[in-house]
This record gives sequence, C-alpha cells and structure tokens, in this order.
Amino acid sequence: MDISTGDKGVVLPDIGVTGARIVDGARRCFERYGIQKTTIEDIAKAAGVSRPTVYKFFGGKMEIVDYIGFGELDKIQEAVRARVKRQANFADMTTEAIVASVLVASENPYIRRFVEDLETAANAQLPSSPYQLQARHRWESILKRAQASGEIAADLEIGDVVGWLSRNQVMLLRTVEQFGGQEDRLRYLVRRFVVEPLLANRAMTSS
Repeated sequence: MDISTGDKGVVLPDIGVTGARIVDGARRCFERYGIQKTTIEDIAKAAGVSRPTVYKFFGGKMEIVDYIGFGELDKIQEAVRARVKRQANFADMTTEAIVASVLVASENPYIRRFVEDLETAANAQLPSSPYQLQARHRWESILKRAQASGEIAADLEIGDVVGWLSRNQVMLLRTVEQFGGQEDRLRYLVRRFVVEPLLANRAMTSS
C-alpha cells in the first residue's frame, strides 16, 4: 500500500468498500486484543473476508495500523488547529501546538493505544516511516520560517528538529497522566525543555 505525502499532508490510497471492511475489522481487533496480539487471521475473520483478500489490500498488519493511524492523526491535527491561536513567534506557536496535540491525543483511545504499543512506537520513529514523513510535512514550513527569521539555532537540521519534536510528543503522550490535569505544568516543561533548547536566542522565549 502506497502512503505518500502531498501538498496537504498524507495521501491515503482509495481502498474501496472491501478495504474499508478490513480496516473496520482491524480496528475492532486492535481495540479488543491490542496491536501486537492481533493476527491477520483475526482481522480477516472480523471483516468477513479471506486471509488472501486482506493481503490483496494491505501488505501486512502494520500497513493497516498505518492506515488507521493516519486517519486518527488527521482528526487530531484538525482539533489542534482549532485550539491553537495564531502565535507571535516560533517558541509560542510550537509550545502551544505540542501541548494541544498531547491533550487532544490523550482523549483519543486509538492514538493512546497506538503510542503505548512499544513495537509500533519504535517503528513510527524510523526516519523513513510514514509517520516521520507526515511529521516533517507538518513542521517543515514552520521550521523554515523560524530559520529565516533567525529564531532557531543556525546549526540545526530540520530533520533533526522534527525527530526531536515528534519523540517528545510521543513521550509526553505516554506520561500525560503524571501531570494530573495541570496544563500549566505541562506547558512549562514543553517550553523549557523541548522548545527553548532549539532557540538561537534564549531572550526570545518571553511571550
């Protein structure tokens, strides 16, 4: 299955009615058994299709995970955009985007299950993974503007920054309960330990 990135982000292939049944069956299996324990046979049975039919649409279980995950991530990005007001600088905007994405994603059972699955989380951090390609697409224009304005350190590579931000988002999502609903505490830690180390001038951190 070819998951690519376009002008508007990830482009998912048209899988038709049968493919949609497979995805729906897989989602039910993942929520019942967990991603790691679910087999292709489980998915085929839940979808009411044969095992070869599943492989006709998807190369394996993780391709189905990617397909579902991207649909959920798109929903989260829409919610984040609705919650994050236009900020004056890179530090403010990035801090609020990370805080909002963690809070919104923490309320999504599928994303929580996806992130908490160790194998899936590890695969998602590979530079060539569709998730990292999506993260790069999401952050690239913001980071290029910050580079042009001199807000972030000149020696930073965009790919490295994307990896840093996405890894921290995964870590925060996996530990969000530790903040006990204290959004201000979460915001402080994101700004102080995730965003500020990227800045060219620490004086720029004041709102």
